Amino acid sequence: MISRTSAGVATLALAAALSLSACGDSKGNAENPAPKSVAQAAGNEATQEKMSLYIDAFNALIDDPWGVTKYYGEYQKLDIPNASASATLHFPENISHLERAIEKLKQGRALNGGNQGKKADETVDKLIPQLEALLAQWRTLDPYFESRAYREDNLAKAKGAHPALMQAYQGSVSGIEALDAALSEYQRASNAAKMEAMRKAGHAAEASVLDAMQKADFFTNAVMENNKTEADRLLPDLEASVAKLREEQAKMPSDSRNRSTLNSIADNLSGMIGEYRDFKQTGADGYREQVVDSYNSAIGNMNRVELPA
Repeated sequence: MISRTSAGVATLALAAALSLSACGDSKGNAENPAPKSVAQAAGNEATQEKMSLYIDAFNALIDDPWGVTKYYGEYQKLDIPNASASATLHFPENISHLERAIEKLKQGRALNGGNQGKKADETVDKLIPQLEALLAQWRTLDPYFESRAYREDNLAKAKGAHPALMQAYQGSVSGIEALDAALSEYQRASNAAKMEAMRKAGHAAEASVLDAMQKADFFTNAVMENNKTEADRLLPDLEASVAKLREEQAKMPSDSRNRSTLNSIADNLSGMIGEYRDFKQTGADGYREQVVDSYNSAIGNMNRVELPA
């Protein structure tokens, strides 16, 4: 599933159970085909393991506060070309976190994902070199800033490295966005097939939460883009899906492992809808940020849901 880092960033995070697309609508079309079988959509075990590794890496790359997108914004605030060596400058990085994300991408890339993993593989092939370039810059510049060596050379090393570092950041962020799109496309098809299979097998509540979360993804995208017309268009279907989720959740046995978690997700989504209405009324970006926060909370809860095989 996709989560957001902020209302100003279009890159999303993915949940292990389902994903939300970064663009498009919820109607069937060439990019959102009719449900296939789960095997056709999700691929074999190796494909699913590959995509799981990619999703883990993707989530790490956009993590708040340790993701690349977060550090990119923090680095820009330093304004290195105009910075003064007399200032106390804290260089934003998390080398070990980025190393782990790159390793997961490489582990996933080593697996045979078949046709279902081809698009993601292509994006990963382009992303890894960008991330490694960024990592190399971090490894060089972190001790330089930590030791305040920039006071000795009047920031000459930092200013000299700035163009290459910005290029590495921009290439990494662009690659992360491309990976987001590839993973979202894969999971849209996979989730549609899973929902169909769950309904047929009598798992209506689990199918309902997948449906509600997917609709919430489209809605949150529209809110982040400040596209109120699109958000208003999507809102009735989202509210209906949340109502359906509550209806099916209430029918679950009291000892069901998912019962409480599904209720929490429904509350997250209802809160998100309320925050959107606050945003519409006031125009305050703080409410738009709260929409994103509630959506991300729903994603966190979604990762606790035990979906039927």
